[in-house]
Amino acid sequence: MAKTFKIGTRASLMAVRQTEDLIRALSLRFPEHTFEMVTRPAAADLDLKTRLGGMGGKGGAFITAMHDMMLRGEADMVMHSLKDLPGNDEYYADTRFSIGACLPRSDARDCMVLRQGWTGDAPAVIGTASVRRAAFLRRLFPHSQVVPFRGAADKRIARMDDGVPMTFNYGGATPPVDALLLAKNGLERIGLDGRISRVFSVAEMCPAVGQGVVVAEYATGNDEARALLAAINDRETMFCYQAERALLKALNGHCDSPIGAYAWVDGGRLRLRGVVIALDGRSAVEVYDESEYADPLALGTRAGARLNALGAQAIIEETRYVG
Repeated sequence: MAKTFKIGTRASLMAVRQTEDLIRALSLRFPEHTFEMVTRPAAADLDLKTRLGGMGGKGGAFITAMHDMMLRGEADMVMHSLKDLPGNDEYYADTRFSIGACLPRSDARDCMVLRQGWTGDAPAVIGTASVRRAAFLRRLFPHSQVVPFRGAADKRIARMDDGVPMTFNYGGATPPVDALLLAKNGLERIGLDGRISRVFSVAEMCPAVGQGVVVAEYATGNDEARALLAAINDRETMFCYQAERALLKALNGHCDSPIGAYAWVDGGRLRLRGVVIALDGRSAVEVYDESEYADPLALGTRAGARLNALGAQAIIEETRYVG
């Protein structure tokens, strides 16, 4: 019997585009059903002046509103950019929700967007919303000033072009920025990839855990939603993100941890690179590991333990209360 299923998402342009991809995949597999998008702004969309840690981390900033939609019966499932899902023990302890599907991974690399009219060499001021990207930027551009700069990607770029600084709830402000660091796949989704001036390799700037992966969550026990999502799940992407998230869980990092991880399949083996980098970019611990294709959790857990043995926790602790 044909039914209508509602998919919840944040209200940003990028989230809408990602949800459209999810709806497309579901509609192709289940043409007898109708899939509708329901949008709600998350805390991080409404408040651009507070650090993510002040909103309860990524869970409070990005995820709580989506979970609330399912609890209220407003959505049968919700879309997330996987990099926004926390990977610590607190997230896994909440068994009310489960990841039901991931789409094939998009390009996970980071990229730079320059202010319109910029003609210099290295940008003097670079904005980013990510502690991880900021740390890598300080390594790659030691003479540039790196400042926090949040918001939806399209709006961030518009503010950069207009010379509008980032203001904070304690009264401070950044200078206008000359460049932004953003996810390449996100700019491609919203049609702004023509603004990309440089794409950073995984070796230069290890991506965030789950970057480039769109997932759908459902309320545990909703067997109908579980079955729909299982039918569109991309297993290769799933194995990769499971390895990355197992590494993140082993590190038990907080929302502002400068952790990068990237897994890929090559030659029938699952390969994983993990990095924890100091905020000043001057030091980092890094591991590479690989295993049989179908053993992602053991691979990620082992790589995370190796990072801990190399001193990752000291770096993570240094960033825990950074303002």
